[in-house]
Amino acid sequence: MPIFMDIHNTTGATAEDIAAAHQMDLAFQNDFNCKFVYFWHDIPNCTGFCVFEAPNKESVINLHNKTHNTILPNQIIEVELKELEFFLGKIADIAWSKKNPPFDGYINETAHRAIMHTEIVNPLSLKLHINKSKFIRLSNLQKEIVKDSFLNYESNIISWENDGILTSFLSEENAINCAADIQKKFSRHSKKENVKSSISIGLSFGAPVTNSDNLFGDVISLAKKLGNVAGENQILIASSLGKVYSELKFKNDIKNSLIKVLSSHYENFLNKLLEIFEQKWNEEEFNIDSLVKQFGTSKAQLYRNVTAVGDIGVVGQCRRCAF
Repeated sequence: MPIFMDIHNTTGATAEDIAAAHQMDLAFQNDFNCKFVYFWHDIPNCTGFCVFEAPNKESVINLHNKTHNTILPNQIIEVELKELEFFLGKIADIAWSKKNPPFDGYINETAHRAIMHTEIVNPLSLKLHINKSKFIRLSNLQKEIVKDSFLNYESNIISWENDGILTSFLSEENAINCAADIQKKFSRHSKKENVKSSISIGLSFGAPVTNSDNLFGDVISLAKKLGNVAGENQILIASSLGKVYSELKFKNDIKNSLIKVLSSHYENFLNKLLEIFEQKWNEEEFNIDSLVKQFGTSKAQLYRNVTAVGDIGVVGQCRRCAF
C-alpha cells in the first residue's frame, strides 16, 4: 500500500493528549485499512507527525476523524520509503526494522531537518586550458572534499547531480559548520591547484510536511534558491537558521563576508523574483522596467534588494535564479 505522512498542529495539546490520541489511532487503524508505522510529538515546534500505510489519503483522514477530531492533520502527502530514509536517517531504519514492532510511544527526535544545496562551479576556461586527465583528477578531488565533510558532520546525501548536491542534517549546528568546513577546504584546494573553481552553498531548515506535495518540498526549494543565487564561495543561510548561526563560534578560519543570513523579508523577495521570472521570462517585452513595475518599487530599491540576496548583478542573478 502507499505510505502517507501527515502533520498536526499540536499547539495547546499536552503530552497526555497526544499519547491518548496516538493510542486511539492504534486501536482503530484496522477499521480503516491503515497500518501505523511511526509517530512523534515535536514539542519545541508544536507539531506532530504520523506515517501510515493506507489505501489513500481519505482513509487517513477518516481514521483521525474517528480517533481525535480535535487534532486533525493540516496536510497529508504521499511519500516513498527511500525518501524517508534519505531525510530521516536512523528514524526510518528503526521504524521499518523487522526486529522491531511498530512504535507505541514517542520518537525523542525532531522531524525537522537542515537541508544543504551545494554547487561546485568549474569555469569553462578551466576545462579549455587543462588536459582532460587533469580536469578529471581535479573534479574527483573536489568531490572527495565535499564527501569527507558530509561524513564528518553526520549528514545524509539525498541526491548528487550536475546542478548540485542535496544533503540532509539532523543538527542545525552540524549543517552550518559543515558548510563552513567545505568552504575552507575548497579554498585551500583551489589555491594549491592554482585554479579558479568555486563552490556555492544554500542552507535552509524546516518540517518534512508543509504546503508542498513533496517531502521537505518547501525546505529543499529554498535551499536550492539560496545555493543558486549565492556568490562565488559564499554560504547563504535561511532566516530559520539565523539564531543558531548567531550562537555559533566558528573554529573555521572562514571570512565572515562569505556567510550571509537572509531575513524573512529577503526570502519573500527572492520567492517573488523567481515566480515573476518563471512566468514572464519568455515574453519579448519583459525587461528590468517590467520587473520594477511588478514589484511596485524603484530601480534603486530593486537593485538594493537583489544585491542583498546575492552578490551578482541584477540581470545575471535573475537569469541564474530562473534557470
